[in-house]
Amino acid sequence: MAENILIEYMQKRFKDLHETSSKPLSQQKGRPFVTISRQYGCPSRKTAEILQEKLNESIASSGNQDWKVINKEIIENSAKELDLNPQKLKYVFDAQQKSVMDEVISALSTRYYKSDRKIRKTIREIIENLSSQGHVIIIGRGGVAITNDFPGSFHVRLYAPERWRLEKIVKKYPELSEADAYRKLRYIDKKRTDLINHFSGRKFDFNRFDLQINCEAFNEEQMVELITTGMKLKRKS
Repeated sequence: MAENILIEYMQKRFKDLHETSSKPLSQQKGRPFVTISRQYGCPSRKTAEILQEKLNESIASSGNQDWKVINKEIIENSAKELDLNPQKLKYVFDAQQKSVMDEVISALSTRYYKSDRKIRKTIREIIENLSSQGHVIIIGRGGVAITNDFPGSFHVRLYAPERWRLEKIVKKYPELSEADAYRKLRYIDKKRTDLINHFSGRKFDFNRFDLQINCEAFNEEQMVELITTGMKLKRKS
């Protein structure tokens, strides 16, 4: 399970940091990993699970470690390390920034206060170290911006026309009107872009993805074929 690899990671973290090269993670020899960024309404979770299954089939006889899908566990384990309720970290992934007054109030109101900078630094470190260990598929969470230049990386973006995504959202959430679904689509798209920009430190260049796939044109199985083919070709280049 994904939780197990993260628990193991937390236990090994400082030991691994001492054993690795003193070079930055982005300059160390990379183990393979994948990040998947997506527009709202694109099937990232199902695609990641099919990709995980296919990659694990390919290494079944090699003795390499299994591939894992990582998503909300990043919040949970960041919270565990910081001794915070996971709900207190969700604002980071909403691409929100605490004001100075928020920081002061938080510091005065709880002995478990952690600065905004420390929270974001911890999230970045967890994503960096998971990536450096390899064999993980990281869904969202700004992963592409944090690890864009890491060796061994393969960065995927799933997109589709708004009309197609809107149909998927209305079908999934029948209680939403089409107007409400459209507002939700635009809001979440912006939130995800803002998060990537935040961890990038500037406006992220979306041309830096290794592969961008139109979800209207391909189903999940076909997208996985494109991803695995792209991973092989990138390793050979």
